Amino acid sequence: MTAAQLLGYESPLDRALGAFFAPVNGTARVAGGSIDLDVVETPEAYVVKAEVPGVAKDKIEVKVEDRDVTIAVEYRQEIEANGKALWRERSFGKASRAIRLPEAVDANAAQAKHVDGVLQLTLPKIAKANAKQITIQ
Repeated sequence: MTAAQLLGYESPLDRALGAFFAPVNGTARVAGGSIDLDVVETPEAYVVKAEVPGVAKDKIEVKVEDRDVTIAVEYRQEIEANGKALWRERSFGKASRAIRLPEAVDANAAQAKHVDGVLQLTLPKIAKANAKQITIQ
């Protein structure tokens, strides 16, 4: 798997033909827009940082299973009580992003922080059993 595939990168051709082909690597973009993210590998864990500006932490769902990670959010439309909208560019609705990591992670030890519109997941790798040379008697 290439780094571009891991991060869900879309080339200009992918964007142009996106309506005709299924997204690669489970990526889904819905009415609310997209979830941009970075994935960094350390020796002990994968760190995923997802941009979720304006989304309250109770409107974010994270699912981790084996090596699959899914982030789903709900962007809320803000209604002005004493005015009418003259211009709207901000989207509302639901969006999700799914990625597959190169190795399985320990979902029970995973940690999540939500600060200043950035969701940070720290997903510890599952420790591999040490290989051992067996002496034949």
